[in-house]
Amino acid sequence: MSIGRDLVNGNWWLFLEENHIQIVCWPQGIFTDLTSFATNVEWGGVVYSPPGVPEPPMGSSFFPIEETSYDSYCRELTVLDDKGETIDVDETTTLVDNPNLYKVIDLPHAIPGKFQHFVLYGGPGENA
Repeated sequence: MSIGRDLVNGNWWLFLEENHIQIVCWPQGIFTDLTSFATNVEWGGVVYSPPGVPEPPMGSSFFPIEETSYDSYCRELTVLDDKGETIDVDETTTLVDNPNLYKVIDLPHAIPGKFQHFVLYGGPGENA
C-alpha cells in the first residue's frame, strides 16, 4: 500500500500492490496545508475502548522483540521529496501513550539495502 501525490495536478492517491493499482483519489483542495510539500511526516496506530473498559491489545498482543515472524509490523516505509523521489529517513521520534501497555520500535535501516524502514508494534493492553 502506498500514498502518492500526482506531481501534475497535486491530487493524492492510494495505491495497492506492487503494480500500484489506483484505489482512491483525494483532490488537492481538501489538503490545504499540503499545496506544495510537507515539512514532516507522521504515521501511527490507535487502540480504543470506551471509558471503564480495559484497553485492548494492539498488534499481536505481545510487545515487539524485533522478529518479524513474531511481531506486528509495517515495512518498507518510504518518504518522497517534492520531485517524487525516495529520500532516506535517518531520524524518527516515537510516541507511546502508555509504555506499560504498548511498545513501538522504529527501525529506519532494519535491513541492509535501499531504505528498508520497519516499524514494529504491539502490546497486551490491560489484558495482561
